[in-house]
Amino acid sequence: MAKTIYKKKIKNGKEYYFHRLRHENLENPKDIYAKTVKELESKIKQIKYDLEHEIVNNKECFETFFTDWLFDVHFGHLKPSTKENYEGVFRMYIKNSSLSKIKVKDLKLIDVQKFYNNLVSNNCTIIRIKNIHKIIRPFVRYLYDNNIIIKDFSKAIILPKEDEKTKLARGNKIIPFTLEEEKTFLAAIKGHDSEMLFVTALYSGLRQGELFALTWDDINFENAYIDVNKTYRYIADVSRDGRSSGYNLIQTPKTHKSIRKVPIPQFLIKMLLQYRNEQRLQKIKYADVYKDNNLVFCNDLGAYLVDSTIGRQYKIILKNNNIPVRKFHDMRHTFATRLFELGEEPKTVQELLGHSTVSITLNTYTHVLESVKEKAISKLDELHAILK
Repeated sequence: MAKTIYKKKIKNGKEYYFHRLRHENLENPKDIYAKTVKELESKIKQIKYDLEHEIVNNKECFETFFTDWLFDVHFGHLKPSTKENYEGVFRMYIKNSSLSKIKVKDLKLIDVQKFYNNLVSNNCTIIRIKNIHKIIRPFVRYLYDNNIIIKDFSKAIILPKEDEKTKLARGNKIIPFTLEEEKTFLAAIKGHDSEMLFVTALYSGLRQGELFALTWDDINFENAYIDVNKTYRYIADVSRDGRSSGYNLIQTPKTHKSIRKVPIPQFLIKMLLQYRNEQRLQKIKYADVYKDNNLVFCNDLGAYLVDSTIGRQYKIILKNNNIPVRKFHDMRHTFATRLFELGEEPKTVQELLGHSTVSITLNTYTHVLESVKEKAISKLDELHAILK
């Protein structure tokens, strides 16, 4: 057996190799135990490294520390809607996960990588994993910045990638109305309680939350545009104990580009003026109970619309008129598609939709632009036939 400078010591009835470490960053000597010399030397090396790099000897587990960080630190600068989203991600995927019982000071790249790989194995979508990473990544940086882990490995984490088949399937979720379907839909909603909401969605490209938040002050009838400056969402308060009852939330749009002026056609201006007159009569009819929030789109008593109610109405109309089911958001995609078909430039469409960059617009409507290009080339055939 090779000689060693380390002595053996009995602890809890078992024999261990022992070393008493003295260090300038230790107030008192630290006793270190291990079953083998190799293990003991590894522990000594790690502890010395931590001391010299001021690594905090935090014994808390990942889940406890992460919970405190998320609700007491990270949530301090986030919008309520983002908090609600992140709380759901935490509760569904991070709480009681494979990371939960790991001590934060021992957290390694491989732990997080295995966590993501297991999510993939359990059919978690790539988009969902990217959302999870949005809170895991800043947490790792926080641990590093506070000397709890030795290395910031957040940039080294490899996120899974979508294969072409999955990416294609996700892309096909954008289903604008064809011209024939749009014509059928517009005929079907004549006289419907939500007719004006649906028509405005189709001819302005506004998101549902932007439509629900619209007040009459936001519509400039003289210059024919809608001033988009806020969005609506029904949201729940969140805490480490879960979710409480919900409330109506008006907040600024997601990005600076989403704050925009959207020109609207004259026929829509005329319809909105008529609709405003009808709404005024509604206020008189229900004067005793009507709550005037100055909303363009509201229920019979002036309250904010409920997205699930509007969603049901929308799907019933589609089903009853043999139009393939799609999302409310596809009316926004229909607006963009019609603009491209009419030859509008991508930059203009980007500004009307409120996308932060033109690349988002181009990536979203790749399939539309391809069909537009094909039509443009076919026109060359028509031109050639004329010139012959």
